[in-house]
Amino acid sequence: MTRSIILALMALLCLNVKAEKEEKRAVCVKNAFIIDMLSNQPAQKGSVLIVNGKIHKISYKEGIKIPKSAEVIEAEGKYLMPGLIDAHVHVTTGKHESEEALRMYSEDLLKKMLRGGITSVRDVGGKGYMLKKLKAKSAKFEIEAPKIYYSAFFAGPSYYEQRKDKDFDACTQAVDETTNVQEAMAKAKNAGASGVKLYAAINPDLLRELAQEAKKQGMGVWGHATVMSAKPMDAVNAGMEVMSHAEMLKWEQCPDLSMSMFDNYGKYYGKFKFDFPELDRLFEKMKEKNVILDATCYHGTVNGLKEAAIFTKKAHKMGVKVAAGTDYLGDQPLPYIHDELETFVKHCDFTPYEALRSATVIAAETFKKQNEIGTIEKGKIADLLLLNSNPLENISNTKDIHTVIKEGVIYKK
Repeated sequence: MTRSIILALMALLCLNVKAEKEEKRAVCVKNAFIIDMLSNQPAQKGSVLIVNGKIHKISYKEGIKIPKSAEVIEAEGKYLMPGLIDAHVHVTTGKHESEEALRMYSEDLLKKMLRGGITSVRDVGGKGYMLKKLKAKSAKFEIEAPKIYYSAFFAGPSYYEQRKDKDFDACTQAVDETTNVQEAMAKAKNAGASGVKLYAAINPDLLRELAQEAKKQGMGVWGHATVMSAKPMDAVNAGMEVMSHAEMLKWEQCPDLSMSMFDNYGKYYGKFKFDFPELDRLFEKMKEKNVILDATCYHGTVNGLKEAAIFTKKAHKMGVKVAAGTDYLGDQPLPYIHDELETFVKHCDFTPYEALRSATVIAAETFKKQNEIGTIEKGKIADLLLLNSNPLENISNTKDIHTVIKEGVIYKK
């Protein structure tokens, strides 16, 4: 009897081991020029083995043992880099006839992003309930979509007075001095938000209180570069970690700001300078505190805000980290992240490598996932982009897409 039990247990163990082996998904990208984003060196030829969605082995000189079940991508003459990250999107905004119409619009947009080389996005203002659903569907591969990290959206009551769509929920809140900040932040976190976006009509003292509470609860502190009445330096001193829209840095030169953008423009329009001593001090402090500038430079430039490129160029020169984000989804064949990278190179004195860092390593830092994505390293999530031509030679080559890989799942163009 005992012998029978032992044999049965051994058979069961063998079946479990066999099943475990069969469950392993393997992909090998073979003989690509690898741009690992760890250093500014010419791409080296090698192979990357992916097992169960993670980078299992990277081989440059020695051969790589490829499992028989692996799907092999012959990448001779092609260039493998980390998947792109758009650090500033709004997937669920706009007017739609119904929730179903919004869902369809958002899913189509996310599919376009993924197919266009984007494997992760930071959504900084949208309908939290819908983003939570989309994030879950993306994680389960029920839709074609990048990984989604989204924010709660906090602004002062006066901001919402100017808007008709007061769609409040845990991820969209009005805050002022009477707000229970701890409860407000807990609601946002429980709704799945990775960070809080501090948007407008918030004074410096409240901004600091909100930022400190967000950090206590393990959330990212994101926001406009100028929150009004808080200026950019107020935001840095309050503890903001990612500041959006380079063109908004111009408000640092203004002696005082009210809660109203309209009033502030009326007071200061035509008086802005694009080179002023307060800007240097701001960038020095941003570098010191490791604050990332989410520049949205292409968006600013095409809207006639030439200061977007001027300020981004200076921030980069002074050593401030700049992340690539679009805030501009539009209707074109490829996502605008590629235009953002071109703008960095053409107008802001980035090298192609530095531009790529802004959409990989630095963009991953904006939502604190740099230990999981953003570089090609053993153990990291296999979010990869295979290109037909070298982006280190011409940044526009990020558009020349052969294959996108998200967590080891292949999406061929």
